[in-house]
Amino acid sequence: MKKWMVLVPAGLILIILAFSITVYSVARGPLKDSIDQAEARAGDGLQLSSIEESYQYNSTKTYTVFVGTNENQEKTIVFVPEDNEEEIVTRQMNEGISEDEAIAMLNEEDAPSKILSSKLGLESEGPVWEIIYQDEEETLNYYYVLFDSGEWWRTIRNL
Repeated sequence: MKKWMVLVPAGLILIILAFSITVYSVARGPLKDSIDQAEARAGDGLQLSSIEESYQYNSTKTYTVFVGTNENQEKTIVFVPEDNEEEIVTRQMNEGISEDEAIAMLNEEDAPSKILSSKLGLESEGPVWEIIYQDEEETLNYYYVLFDSGEWWRTIRNL
């Protein structure tokens, strides 16, 4: 009888764990497919010998962003648009401001209590650092800095 009291809960935990992993894999499938399609579309245009990070950036348009190193071991960013008619945009990381510099700008202008994420994206103005943070009231805020010039572009507050 004691064996059943241990085996049944252990079996239920295993079933719940397997179900959770399956749901997570199925949910992430379209995103992975989208990144794979962007990588295939870019092909040699990626100009990266290794990819360190890849993600989707969604704004008025959707881009798949690849961060990696090129053949010269320079850190490079490649923005692949979802729309096949648009051109792929490439920048060297040393051509613009760093993530730390963008966060320092935010800290000078506002008082973030918690930075949730920071990533590169492409807007109509060009490449930007998008910093998502919470302020002291725990509201969600977006802060954008132009990658090329290091100038503030816009802030979206209190979401």
